[in-house]
Amino acid sequence: MSSTTPNTSQEELTTRISDLESDLQRTEKALENALSQLHKYKLAASGANDGLWDLNIETGEAFVSPPWKTMLGYDELELPSQINTWEKLLHPEDRAWANKALQEYIDGAAPDYDIEFRMRHKDGSYRWIHSKGTVLRNDAGKAYRISGSHTDITERKFAEQALVESEVKYRNLFENSQVGMLRANIDTGRIIETNSTAMELFRAEEGDYFFLKDLAVDVSSMEKFLKELEEEGTVANLEMQIKRRDGTLLWVALSGSLHKDILECVVKDIEETKQHVLELQRINFELDSFVYHASHDLRSPLRSVLGLTSILKQDTDPNSRDQCVSLIESSVQRLDRLVVDLLTVSREGRNENNYEPVNLMVEVNHCVGSFWHMDNAKDMEIRAFISQTSDFATDPSRMRIIFNNMISNAIKYRSFDRDQSFLNIEVMVDKSKLIAKFEDNGLGIAEENVGKVFDMFFRATETSEGTGLGLYIVQNTIKKLGGSICVSSREDQGTTFSVIIPNALAGAQQLGEILS
Repeated sequence: MSSTTPNTSQEELTTRISDLESDLQRTEKALENALSQLHKYKLAASGANDGLWDLNIETGEAFVSPPWKTMLGYDELELPSQINTWEKLLHPEDRAWANKALQEYIDGAAPDYDIEFRMRHKDGSYRWIHSKGTVLRNDAGKAYRISGSHTDITERKFAEQALVESEVKYRNLFENSQVGMLRANIDTGRIIETNSTAMELFRAEEGDYFFLKDLAVDVSSMEKFLKELEEEGTVANLEMQIKRRDGTLLWVALSGSLHKDILECVVKDIEETKQHVLELQRINFELDSFVYHASHDLRSPLRSVLGLTSILKQDTDPNSRDQCVSLIESSVQRLDRLVVDLLTVSREGRNENNYEPVNLMVEVNHCVGSFWHMDNAKDMEIRAFISQTSDFATDPSRMRIIFNNMISNAIKYRSFDRDQSFLNIEVMVDKSKLIAKFEDNGLGIAEENVGKVFDMFFRATETSEGTGLGLYIVQNTIKKLGGSICVSSREDQGTTFSVIIPNALAGAQQLGEILS
C-alpha cells in the first residue's frame, strides 16, 4: 500500500500539469486571436469614412475611432475617448433629446437607435451627424455594451434645406405671380394645379375639375401647342383664344415646358393687346379703303369740272353754256360735301367728348327744321315723339351729327311711289340712356346690303349722290359716346334705325360739372 500511493500521486500531478499547459496554450492562442481582431478592428476603424464608437455600459469605458474625431476637425489625441466628450460637443438645442433617445434605447424603451443631431466642429461651426447603434444584452435583458457609427450628413442637410427654400420660393412665385400659371398631366390633359391669377383668367372656382381640352376654342390650336411641346420640350408665347369656365372667350399667350409627363405653363392675358392689334388692322384696312375711295371720289367731280370747263370754252350757245355751269356747280357741291364729310371723319377721330345738358325737344325740332329746304323734303311728313322724363347730358355736337344724318338719309332716300312719305322720330330719355328710333317708308335696303351700310364709302344704290360716309360717321360717333346702333330694312318698304346713347349724368362724378 505504501509503495503505490506516491506513484499514483505523481501521475495525477503530471496529468494536471499537462492539462494546465494545454489550457495556457489555448488561452494564449485566444488572446493572440483577440489581439489580432482588435488590431484589425482598429485598422478598419481608422480607415473607415464613418466614425465608429463603442461604450462599455457597466464600466463606462468608451472607444471612438480616429474618423469620429477628424470629421469634427480634431486630431486623434486632441479629444479624450469619453462619453461626456460626445455630450459636450452636442448642439445645445439637441443635447437633451439626443441623450434621452440614447438612454431610451439602452433601457429598452425604444426599438432602435437611429437619430440625427448637430455636433460642434473645431472651427466653431456645427456639423450634422447621423448616428446609429446596436446594443448587447445579457440573459436578463440588461444592456452591457453598445456600439455604433457616426456619418457626416452636413452636405445632405444643406442640400435638403436649399431644396426646401427653393420650393418655398417657387411656391411664392407660383401663388403670387401676376401672370397665370398651371401644371397639367400631359398624358391625360388634366389640369392638376393653378395659381390664383390663372383661376381668375379661367373664371374657375376652387375645386373645379377640368382639362386642357376644356379651354380650347379651336381644338387644332391646342393640339399644335401640345405637339410642339412633345417635339421641342418648350413652347414660347403661342397665341390662342380660350373658352373660360363661364363661357366667355379670352385671348392668351401660352408658354410652357415639359418635365417628364408634367406640363408647367404660363398663361398671359393678351386680350387688350389682341384687341389693339385687331383694331389697328381694322384701321389700316379702313385707311387703305379711305385713300382709295377718297382719291377716286375727289378726282371724279374734278374730272367732270375739267371736262365741262373745256366744253364751256368751245361752246358759244348760251343754253349749253348755262347747262355746263349748272353741271359744274353740281360737281363742286358734290366735292364740297365730300370734303366736309372727310373733315368730319378726321375731327370725330381726334376730339374728346364735351358733355353738356341737352333738351331733346329743342334739338330734334332744330334738326328737322334745318332740312325743309331740301327738294326731297317737299310734302314729306316728319313726325317727332319726344319723352324726356329725366335730365340728359351728352356731347351736343356729336348728337347733332347723328340726328342730322338720320333725318338727311330718310329724306334723300324717300320713295316717290308712296301716297304719303313719312319719317317717324321717337325719342325716349330716362336716367340711364336715350333711345331714338328713326322709321321711314322710303326705298329701303336690299337684304344683302343691310350689313354693309356702316362701311366706309358704301352706297346702297347706284343712283346715290351721297359720299358713302354718312352712316360710317354716325356709327363711329355713336361708339365715341359709348352707344350702339342697329338697322332693320326691307327693300321698297322702308328702313328703321335704332340708336342708344348712355346718359352722361349716370356717372355721378361728372354730375356737378355737367349741370353747372
